[in-house]
Amino acid sequence: MKKKLGQNFLRNKDISKRIVDLSNIPNDVEVIEIGPGDGSLTDNLINLSNNLLLLEFDNDLIQPLRNKYESSNISILNADARTYCVPDNKKYFVIGNLPYYAANIIIRNFLYQKNIKSMVFTVQKEVGEQIVAPDGKKSYLSFLIQSVAKVEKLLIIKNKEFYPIPKVDSMTVKITPLGIEKNDEYTNFVRKCFSNPRKKITNSFSRGLEIDNELTKTIINESLIDENLRPQHLKLDDWQRLYEVYLNYV
Repeated sequence: MKKKLGQNFLRNKDISKRIVDLSNIPNDVEVIEIGPGDGSLTDNLINLSNNLLLLEFDNDLIQPLRNKYESSNISILNADARTYCVPDNKKYFVIGNLPYYAANIIIRNFLYQKNIKSMVFTVQKEVGEQIVAPDGKKSYLSFLIQSVAKVEKLLIIKNKEFYPIPKVDSMTVKITPLGIEKNDEYTNFVRKCFSNPRKKITNSFSRGLEIDNELTKTIINESLIDENLRPQHLKLDDWQRLYEVYLNYV
């Protein structure tokens, strides 16, 4: 176990089983598990998929995993989930207890891959809360994911259920892509508008996009958005409308 890799292994077998049960993994997909560690989730996935692929970044865990599952229909690959691309000839369900430090990058990597049917990830609770955040509490991460996927909170896991015990609790979330293609210009637009999230949308918009105040107010008013709102208060439809009006002026 390597602290620098952010490894915290889930020790409660009942919770591992519950995660897999709540995932509702369909029969017509191949399953990829990210960061199997010592096999806490893997033990519950074996009988659910005829083709189970384990992506493990830690070299030292590869051989123990191969020894443990040598008689099973499991493939084990030493790979980095932050950059891994799934093959394009099948549908995949991705699951994993993600290292806190890499969770954001891993989610973004798989979010736009066309052959991902659904994902279930256990992440730091604070990150999970952003992923499933309702209107009025959205962050840029909330927007990024919810604009292209359906999200669902599955359960909260107390920190004591992991070893080593982390300082924070975890949350398991389900992310189901809607098949919407990535629009870099749009997401970059919203990212800039979140550059000053505690400011009113007029200030955040103007500073982030480097637009003068008069034009900013014109665009926001034409978008039918209250100038006193902050970026976190805007709904997904508000962002789309704001972007479309913005394009008319640039």
